[in-house]
Amino acid sequence: MEAPLSSAAALALLATATAPMLAQNGHRDRGSSLPAAIAVRAAPSAPHIDGSLDDPAWGAALVVSDFTQRDPHEGEPPTEPTEFRVVYTDAAIFVGVRAYDSQPDEVRGLLTRRDIQSPSDWIGIGFDSYFDRRTAFGFFLNPAGVKRDAYFFNDSDRDDSWDAVWEGAASRDSIGWTAEFRIPFSQLRFPKAERHTFGLQVYRSINRLAEEQFWRLPPKDQAGFVSMFGDLEGIEGIEPPRRVEVMPYVAGAGLREPEEDGNPFRTGRHETARLGADLNVGVTSNLTLNATINPDFGQVEADPAVVNLSAFETFYPEKRPFFLEGLDVFRFPILLGDGDGANEQLFYSRRIGRRPQGEADDRGGYAETVQETTILGAAKLSGKTPGGWTVGLLTALTAEEKSDVVDSDGNLLRDVVEPRSGYFVGRLARDYRNGLTQVGLFGTAVARQLPDNLDYLHSQAYALGLRWGHRFRNDTYSFSGWVSGSHVRGSAEALERTQRSSARYYQRPDNDHVTLDPTRTSLSGFASQMSFGKHAGGSWRWSTGFDTRSPGYEVNDAGYQRESDRTIQYVWVGYRKLQPGNFLRRANLNFNAWGLWNYGWDRMATGGNVNGSFTLLNYWGGHAGMGYEHDGLSVGSLRGGPAIVYPANLDAWGGIRSDDRKQLSGGIGGHGQLRDESGSWNYGGYLDLQWRPTGYLDLSVSPGVFRQFDSWQYVKQQEALGSDHYIFGELKQTTVNTTLRVSSTFTPNLSLQVYAQPFLSTGDYIGFKEVADPKAAQFSDRFRDFGPDHLILDAEDVAVDLDADGSPEIDVGEPDFTYISFRSTTVLRWEYRPGSTLFLVWQHGREDYNHDGAFKFGSNLDHMFRIRPKNTFVLKLNYWLSL
Repeated sequence: MEAPLSSAAALALLATATAPMLAQNGHRDRGSSLPAAIAVRAAPSAPHIDGSLDDPAWGAALVVSDFTQRDPHEGEPPTEPTEFRVVYTDAAIFVGVRAYDSQPDEVRGLLTRRDIQSPSDWIGIGFDSYFDRRTAFGFFLNPAGVKRDAYFFNDSDRDDSWDAVWEGAASRDSIGWTAEFRIPFSQLRFPKAERHTFGLQVYRSINRLAEEQFWRLPPKDQAGFVSMFGDLEGIEGIEPPRRVEVMPYVAGAGLREPEEDGNPFRTGRHETARLGADLNVGVTSNLTLNATINPDFGQVEADPAVVNLSAFETFYPEKRPFFLEGLDVFRFPILLGDGDGANEQLFYSRRIGRRPQGEADDRGGYAETVQETTILGAAKLSGKTPGGWTVGLLTALTAEEKSDVVDSDGNLLRDVVEPRSGYFVGRLARDYRNGLTQVGLFGTAVARQLPDNLDYLHSQAYALGLRWGHRFRNDTYSFSGWVSGSHVRGSAEALERTQRSSARYYQRPDNDHVTLDPTRTSLSGFASQMSFGKHAGGSWRWSTGFDTRSPGYEVNDAGYQRESDRTIQYVWVGYRKLQPGNFLRRANLNFNAWGLWNYGWDRMATGGNVNGSFTLLNYWGGHAGMGYEHDGLSVGSLRGGPAIVYPANLDAWGGIRSDDRKQLSGGIGGHGQLRDESGSWNYGGYLDLQWRPTGYLDLSVSPGVFRQFDSWQYVKQQEALGSDHYIFGELKQTTVNTTLRVSSTFTPNLSLQVYAQPFLSTGDYIGFKEVADPKAAQFSDRFRDFGPDHLILDAEDVAVDLDADGSPEIDVGEPDFTYISFRSTTVLRWEYRPGSTLFLVWQHGREDYNHDGAFKFGSNLDHMFRIRPKNTFVLKLNYWLSL
């Protein structure tokens, strides 16, 4: 069958639609008519960074003071005046800010760990040192001297994981407070030139007034942020430094866990030591090489516990510093909207160093459990040239992981559980029209050295994408999209596994548009997405577009993808109220509608929702929404069996939150799906509380409860009595979890942080059925319920006697479950000198899985703290060197 849209057609549509747009000017006023700030050489010497502005260099600097409110009254003069000065030396640029305040005792500065956003007063500065109107480096200080930094890209996107080595200090006095910044030129990126003009933004927030003021106002009804920066002139005679930064580390870890009699791999204790280093090198004035050798991420907090009953892999966000920093350069989302697929992307960095994909054969004895794959080394080259080219290259090599095995005869063996693998990610993009138009290529490649026991994995995997974005009519409208192709290779077993995966289910008996080929050794596919809409200007916004993926599209070796074989069409209309009224400070209302088909033109979904949010004048707010999805055809519910019609459903959600500037703040909310034709329903609620009893202590707790009754939860498929049988259960599930965080900050460079998550989920199957007629008009006709004559119960074990002859044909096993988990991470972090840090880490975990299935909160909680724990203690020391 012909595909709905070929990649050639997508490119043709791009060319046709873009040509007249490129002919338009589309260049908005970038503020060039406004006076620029002037930086002067620091004389007679550079300022001393102590939070005061009494150095002679500040007295000789030019004062800039024309700030404007953005909140709460956009365009109005600031309630409290602000002024700044800029000086520089050959090595660094300095900014001094005076924040006047008529109530200096009300200036608020909470003492937190670095990079923590808190309800404090803040001063922020941003440098667009590339002067490309799309990227910037941001630095923030609060009155307690807490530092934050961020990298801005694509004009309005933000990466808070970016960390720079810089100095800052703040002090209070009788007329307000002051902030001093020293930003080494080595932390910025700019070309070689006699004279430089940087983009500059200076920002101030006043917590008690919820006031934000900017030196160059970014209007709320216009798109973009960096493009609204003002100009900073006067920088002359500086050379882009050749940045060479080395951060060696040493780490030691000790594991204490319950021992297992006879198991040589569970003796109750294990010690390790590691050495490694990170390297940052300025290859040119615009390109930076970041490399890591034998990295250690022992200070990263544990992933939350989950119970996943779906056919799809659980997505976990990246937390490792090396892969977080600069991740924007290596992002190529393939999502549409913010639903379940919102994490799908061509490059999912947690593939590197993943848990091994193979398992050792214990041969009747014991096998070692390998938790993660060793990263031998990784490197990133990234930057932006004066000509508007963005460059990003990432490569990584992971080790062949082997699991030790002691068989039943006591022989020591080793099984390969993860092959040696090489990863490559590349991006090349070009800006046009001052960044209003961008076109770029993105590619990934994975190569594996596969042993015979792992030949069910792909030996090679490639993906290539072309992305474009075009903003026009004074940056009010946009046309954007991408096309992508994928190709995987491997053994016939590996490719059959790919065809049978939950992303495509080629083996479905009613799948008439693709065919399972057990002999093929490669698979290719394509995907594309396009959207057109109004994203700025006035109160109304809208967008329409489509997303399509061919059945063979597969990027899970380097990326994260849930499904292929689909085409989505959507429309979105939104109304935004941005200016305060009689009782609302701001509000928005959205309408979404969508339709989903596969490549056989089966209608899989049609639905829509209405949602909105608001903020009152007192800074309390809330959100609410309601959605309806018509019945459709699910091609994955039978996990490779025929498609089945799922019932229409109606769901709703909402919540309220208090003013987060207060010492005690929080929110409460919930969601639920009303009982549908099948009798299924679910609901859940959460409470989010944050208490700041002092300026240096922050406590938050977020309990949640989720309950559901699923009348057709997939259990298993089995052939019996000459045909395939798809067994489903009626599941009553209850999940309770809490996330607790405690942060105590002793100085801006010394902090203690505790993260803890108790988790409990129980599932009780109260009935069983099998699929009878998956496309029957009535839900009750799609299944055949198993009565007492067809179920054989032996303690917790369940078996199905299909012909009621007293002999079971299908063993369901023990489907009921109780999963209990408690995970915590405690980190003492001391930045003993700029860029150099000592970590003391305690990771604690306890978990249990059994087949009870009954939700008994008191006894379940008691059992949680009777489980023998696993404790890991880590000491890590790194030292930053700038050569």
